[in-house]
Parts: sequence; C-alpha cells; structure tokens
Amino acid sequence: MIRLLGVHKGVAALLAALVFGAALVVSALPRMVESSLDAGARSVIGSAPPATASLGVQFTRRFDLTPMRTTAEVAQADTAWRALFPPALREVADPAPHFDVTAPPMLINEQTHRYLTLKWVSGADRRVRYVEGGPPGPGSGTGLEVAVPAVAATEMSIKTGDTLRLGAVNAKVTGLFEPVRPADRFWAVEPELTYVIHQRVPLATEDDLIVTALTDGDSLAGADLPMVYRWVVTPAPDRITAGNAEDVLAATEEFGRRLGRQDLELVLSTGFDRILKEYLDRLALTRALITVFLSGLAVVCLGTTALAVLLLVRRVHGDLLLMRARGASLAQVVLACGGAVALAAVPAAVAGQVAAGFVPGAPTAAARLGPAVPAAGTVAIACVAVALRQSSRRRSPRGRAQGRLTGSAARRIVMEILVLVVAVASLHLLRTRGLGTGDVFLALAPVLLALAAALAVLRAGPAVIHLAFRAAARRTAAVPFLGLAAARAVPGAALPVLTLLPAVALAAYGMATVGGLESAQRQTAWERTGAEIRVERAQGIPPETVEQIVHAPGVRAVVPAAVGTTVAEVGFEGRPATVVAVDLDAYRRLVAGSPLRLPDRPARATGALVSHDLSAMRSFEIGWPARMTVTPAGTVDAMPGVQAGDGALIVLPAAPEHVNTLLIAGDAGAVRPLLPSGARMTTVAGALAEITGTPLTAALTAALRVAAAALAAYALAAVAIALTGGAARRAEDLGLLRALGLTRRQAGLITVLEAAPLLVLTAVAGLAAGLAMPALLGAGIDLSAYAGGRPGALAAGAALPVLPAALAAALAAGVAAVALAGAYLGGSRGHAG
Repeated sequence: MIRLLGVHKGVAALLAALVFGAALVVSALPRMVESSLDAGARSVIGSAPPATASLGVQFTRRFDLTPMRTTAEVAQADTAWRALFPPALREVADPAPHFDVTAPPMLINEQTHRYLTLKWVSGADRRVRYVEGGPPGPGSGTGLEVAVPAVAATEMSIKTGDTLRLGAVNAKVTGLFEPVRPADRFWAVEPELTYVIHQRVPLATEDDLIVTALTDGDSLAGADLPMVYRWVVTPAPDRITAGNAEDVLAATEEFGRRLGRQDLELVLSTGFDRILKEYLDRLALTRALITVFLSGLAVVCLGTTALAVLLLVRRVHGDLLLMRARGASLAQVVLACGGAVALAAVPAAVAGQVAAGFVPGAPTAAARLGPAVPAAGTVAIACVAVALRQSSRRRSPRGRAQGRLTGSAARRIVMEILVLVVAVASLHLLRTRGLGTGDVFLALAPVLLALAAALAVLRAGPAVIHLAFRAAARRTAAVPFLGLAAARAVPGAALPVLTLLPAVALAAYGMATVGGLESAQRQTAWERTGAEIRVERAQGIPPETVEQIVHAPGVRAVVPAAVGTTVAEVGFEGRPATVVAVDLDAYRRLVAGSPLRLPDRPARATGALVSHDLSAMRSFEIGWPARMTVTPAGTVDAMPGVQAGDGALIVLPAAPEHVNTLLIAGDAGAVRPLLPSGARMTTVAGALAEITGTPLTAALTAALRVAAAALAAYALAAVAIALTGGAARRAEDLGLLRALGLTRRQAGLITVLEAAPLLVLTAVAGLAAGLAMPALLGAGIDLSAYAGGRPGALAAGAALPVLPAALAAALAAGVAAVALAGAYLGGSRGHAG
C-alpha cells in the first residue's frame, strides 16, 4: 500500500489535500457558526429592554380582597412563584428577588393633569442617594411619608416638607432622591422613578403629568387602596445559548400555565417569550441556510474527491492487474487500493479536524463527526471503483454492450427523472412552507435544483457540441474540426459536470445572497435615519444652531423639519397622527443618489399628503405644529426616519416655523460639536453598524462567504482533475498528430476546443442557475430579519443586485479561463504531465 502511494505520490498528495480541506471546512464552519449563535442568544436578551426581557408576575388587589398586607407576605409569594419554575427556566433565572407594590395614580391637591403614584420596590433603598431630606418612614392611618425623584420634584414644583393631598390620603414629602448608579439594570426595570411621565388622552389639549414616589412598603400594602403587586424575574443573558433556548421558551410557556392554576388571579406579563421566538426563528433560518451550503459543499467535495480517486485508480490499474496475475483475489486487490487511499485520506482528515480546533467555538456533533465522512467516503469510493473495474474485465464485450444499451440507460433515465421530481417537490414545499421550518429536505432544494440543471446539461450538451461539430466540418480549417471531434468523444463527462455545475451555482447563489443582504441592510439603514445625518431635539433646535450647522466645514446641505404627534379631528374621538413638516423638494435634492424614495407630490397641489385612512376627508383640523386646517392633496404610505405606528401620517410639504429635526448631508464629526444639550444624532453609518453588528448576521455572512470560497476552490480542483484524467489519452492522440505536422500552438488549441464546449456550457448553466435561485426559491428564504427586521426588506425573490451578479459571473469566467489556460499549456506540451 505504501509502495502504491510512493509511485503515485502526486495524486496521493492531491487526494490528501482535498480530504484535508473538506475535513477543515466541515469541522470549522459548525464551530464558528455555533459560537456566533450562542453570542446571538446573549446579545438578543442582553440588548432588549430589561422590562421586556423579564418575566413579570402581576396580581391586582381590589377593595374587597385582603391578601398581602405586608411586605413579608409579598416576599413569601416570590418564593412560591419561583418554586413553580420548570427546570430549564430555573437554570437561567437570576436568583436575586425583585418585587414591588404600586397604588394607582391620584390627583395632587385636586389639580388637573397632576398625579402622584405611590410605590414600594424591594432593594430601592440601596440604589438611591438622597440629595435632600431622608427616606420615608412608616405611616399612620391615612397619612404616608414619600420620597420624590429630584428631577420630578423640580418639574412638578415639589419641595421637601410639602404635604400632598391625594384624595383621602395625605402624603408628606420627606426627601428627594436620585439613582446611585443610573446604568444599574434596576432603573431600566423601574424607569418611572427617574422622570415625570407625560401622557395625553385623545382630544385633550394638555398632557397629564405623573410622578412616582417611594413610600414605606408595609404602610402602602396595608392601606385601603387598590393595589398592584408585581414580581419580576430577570433571565441571565449569559446562561441562554442556542442549545437551550427552545427548552427555555417551552419552560416559560409552562410557567404561565402553572400560574393560571393558582388560587389568585395572576397574570404573566413578559416579552421574553416573544424575544425567544424571534431568536429561534432566525436561528432556524440561519442553520437551515448554512445547511444548504454545507450540503452543496458535501456534494462538490464528494464529486471532486471521487474524480481524484478515479484518477488514482486509473494510475494504479496496471499494478493491480499485476497483483491479479500473480494470484491475488479481488478482495485482496480492493483491500490494497483501499488501504493505500486510507493512508492518504485518514491522516489528512485528522489533520483537518486538528486545524479546525484553532477556530473559536464549542465543538458540535457535526464538528466532531464531520471529518470522518470525507475520509470514509474517499475509501469507500476507491474500494467500489476498484471492485467494479476489476469485475468488468471478466464480462464479455457482448454483455457489456447489452448492459450499456439496456440496463445502464434505463437506470440513468429513472435516476434523472427521480432527481427532477424530488427537486420540483422540494422547491414547491420550500416556497410554500419556508426554509425556517427546520426540515432537512427543504434545505436540499437548492442542491437538488443544481443537480437537475447538471443533468440537463448532460442531456443537452452533446447535442450542442454536435451542432458545433457539424458547423466546423463544413469549414476547411482542421483545428476546429479535430478539437470538436475530440469534444464529442470525451469519456466520463458526467462526474465533472455533476461536480462543477453545483459548485458554480451554489457559489453564485451565495454571492448573490450576501450582496442582496448587504444592499437591503443599506436600504434599511437609510430608511431608519432618513438622511446621512439626522439630528432631533424634543425642545426644538434654535435658529442660531441651524445656521452654525449650515455653514460648518464638511456639511454639504441641511434641510430643517419638524416631527410631532397630534390628533386629527375626524370622527367622534379623533385619530392619533404623526405630523411631518418638511420642504419635500429640498429633501429630495438632499437624498439624491441614496436608496431613499420620497413620496411624490401631485403637480400644482397645495395641500398635504396624508395616509390612506385620512385621504377620503375633504379637510380636517389638527393642533400641531399649530392649530390649522389640513386639506389632503395626495397620499403617503411612509416617511424615512418616521415611525407612525398604528396612527395616521400627515406630511406638510413646507419648511416648518419651529424646527425640531435636521436632515443633513455631510461629515458627522463636524456636526456633533455644534449640537445643543438634549439633541440626539443618528447616522446611516451607525444604523448600518447596528444592523450588521448582530452575531447572527455576522455568522450568516461569514459562513456564506467561506462556503462560496470553498466551492470555488473545489470547482477549480474538479476541472483540473478532469483535464488531468484525460491527459494520457490526449497526449497519445496529439503525439500522432504532431508526427503528421501539427504545431504546438495547434495542439494547444485542439485541447482547448476539446475541453471548452462542455466546460463553458457547465459554467454558464451553473451561473444561470445560481443567479436564478433567488427568484426560483421566492419567499421560501426570506432574509428580512437580517436586514433590520423590516418586513419585505429582503426576500429571496428580490431584484438581483448588479455587483453580486458581476462577481458571480467573474467566478464562473475565472474557473473556465483557468481551466482552458491549463488545457492549452498542457496540450501545447503534448504530454500527460
């Protein structure tokens, strides 16, 4: 066995390199992806608002109920609820208790629009610093002591020592406090303790101001007031991984069912389950899409490795015949060749797995077992090839002819029909069910489509080559005739085509997917921002600041705007609406050349653009930015950078009198120092970084690029091996022609014409199949979740970006050009190489 490898060390080294590369990719890619998926779980939970990512158990006490009159009873209830946790939820829950007691807002001193909410929160005394006075003490009867946030006290004109009448309750202010550490997660769960809540009911002309004050827990719980008790459980982000997220979601749902079976009327209030569902949907899509390319890579690696094995089997055929002539059995011959291949493949697979160990990430089952597949497959292919080759020698020519004309052809036709039917079925299911269902059969749809296209090339290719041959036969030049005659007679073209076409198709599809995703991410970033730079300030932006920004170096253009909310006075209760006042013509000039598409204004129209729910009105009143009558002159669906939510949208196409938003084109560094306090600046670059910086998006993009590069490399290897496999026959034919006067240049051209027709057809068909896959797969692979989550931001059937298509075309052309250049050089030399 070692002797066989020593004689044919070049092919053995090639085989080892192919197995090493396959083992490296199969082992390293899952490790890299799984690490990013775990980071994605931590990121999605850690970046969510704590109040949303937490589990809140809530109980409302009415006047006629008497439970939980002390904070000790509230603490006992927290222990009871935690005992209901299923094991998966208990493992990820933060054990630190957090619960609060809240009374409803009450009018302060019977003043309209001024309310005070009484609250007690466990652990709040350790997280506040009193800037004036001290903490509240126990109350007596209808008298309570309260501490008010310092920020709220200033806005509401509340001072230490004041007594606030709250209906039947009197609250004495004992102190003003502020957070010790504003970044503490506690304040994200209890944000109302840090500011005054402004809220406006429909058709009201003034905001209600609600301040939340801290008071003594036992005094509040014992008061004869309606009360809301809340117990908050915060999951620890570092304990949630891609592996346990599904179990945690199921445990959360089970916890809700267990709460429903308690004696008290408890409500589980949380967005944790929704966050996990969204993450699991993206996780399933990410894994499925990576499975698409891993399965395609497996097919290509298998085909390329099979070409290398067949090349080695042809090279050692004479040695094996000698062994048979000396009395070796078929099993001994198969064992000798299989053992030689194993000596090259197994160490290469082990080396690939060891090299993959340097890639960050936890080893998955696929990473551990994956490298064994190419090694075992290589040995199996070698054994089967030798067994078939040796056994076929004993068949009579007549038997071989009959088998070729009947059995082989029938089996091939049945196999081709089966592949076509399965490909069409998987495509239909993928388009209707979507890739994110986790069905492996659906993940194979792109690979099956590529294989179906390869079978079509194998069927149509000979007819195309025959037409070219007939055209060349009518010409007097000998080189085209000889080259195309050789192309017609090329043996063993099926395996190279079945390897090369899926490689080119899936690599092109990967490039198109990455390019389309990047294009959609850029589109979403612009639509979130509305301009290259967006500056917003609720209190308004002073005119002198606008002038400074307009004349700042590096600023090309500035368009002032005003964005606010109001109530469109239509119907009985009115319609909440978002109003945008901006010069649309100037805005359109500002964003010229960007992906944004602004709403068109009808010619000579003087009214406003309104959403469709207001377009039927002849006119209506609004109270912002000033009291005015709005006359609809057209419709608008959305405005970049504006979140209208479920309300109506009104665009006043004129420059605003009072500016609270600036749309800027230029350098963000020049604008930032000029901003007044309270202003918020967002940029397209920042929004794009936020979209692309998530671990799942980064993992998907990196995996697609790695897979596309690996597919391209194996495509080149497959072409090189296919050309090398026919080098001996080609050298013999060219040697005879050289003796008849054929020049080196003509020999090279004949070799190119022999390889070019099928190679070019395969590369072009692979490119066409890869670029057509987004449209063929339709909405079955919708990547909008990776483009900022905007529905329809990127579906697989979206328009194909020009740059990815050009890169994919360059890949196919590059594979063909390198192969043809190698063929020309090999043919001009006229030897087997």
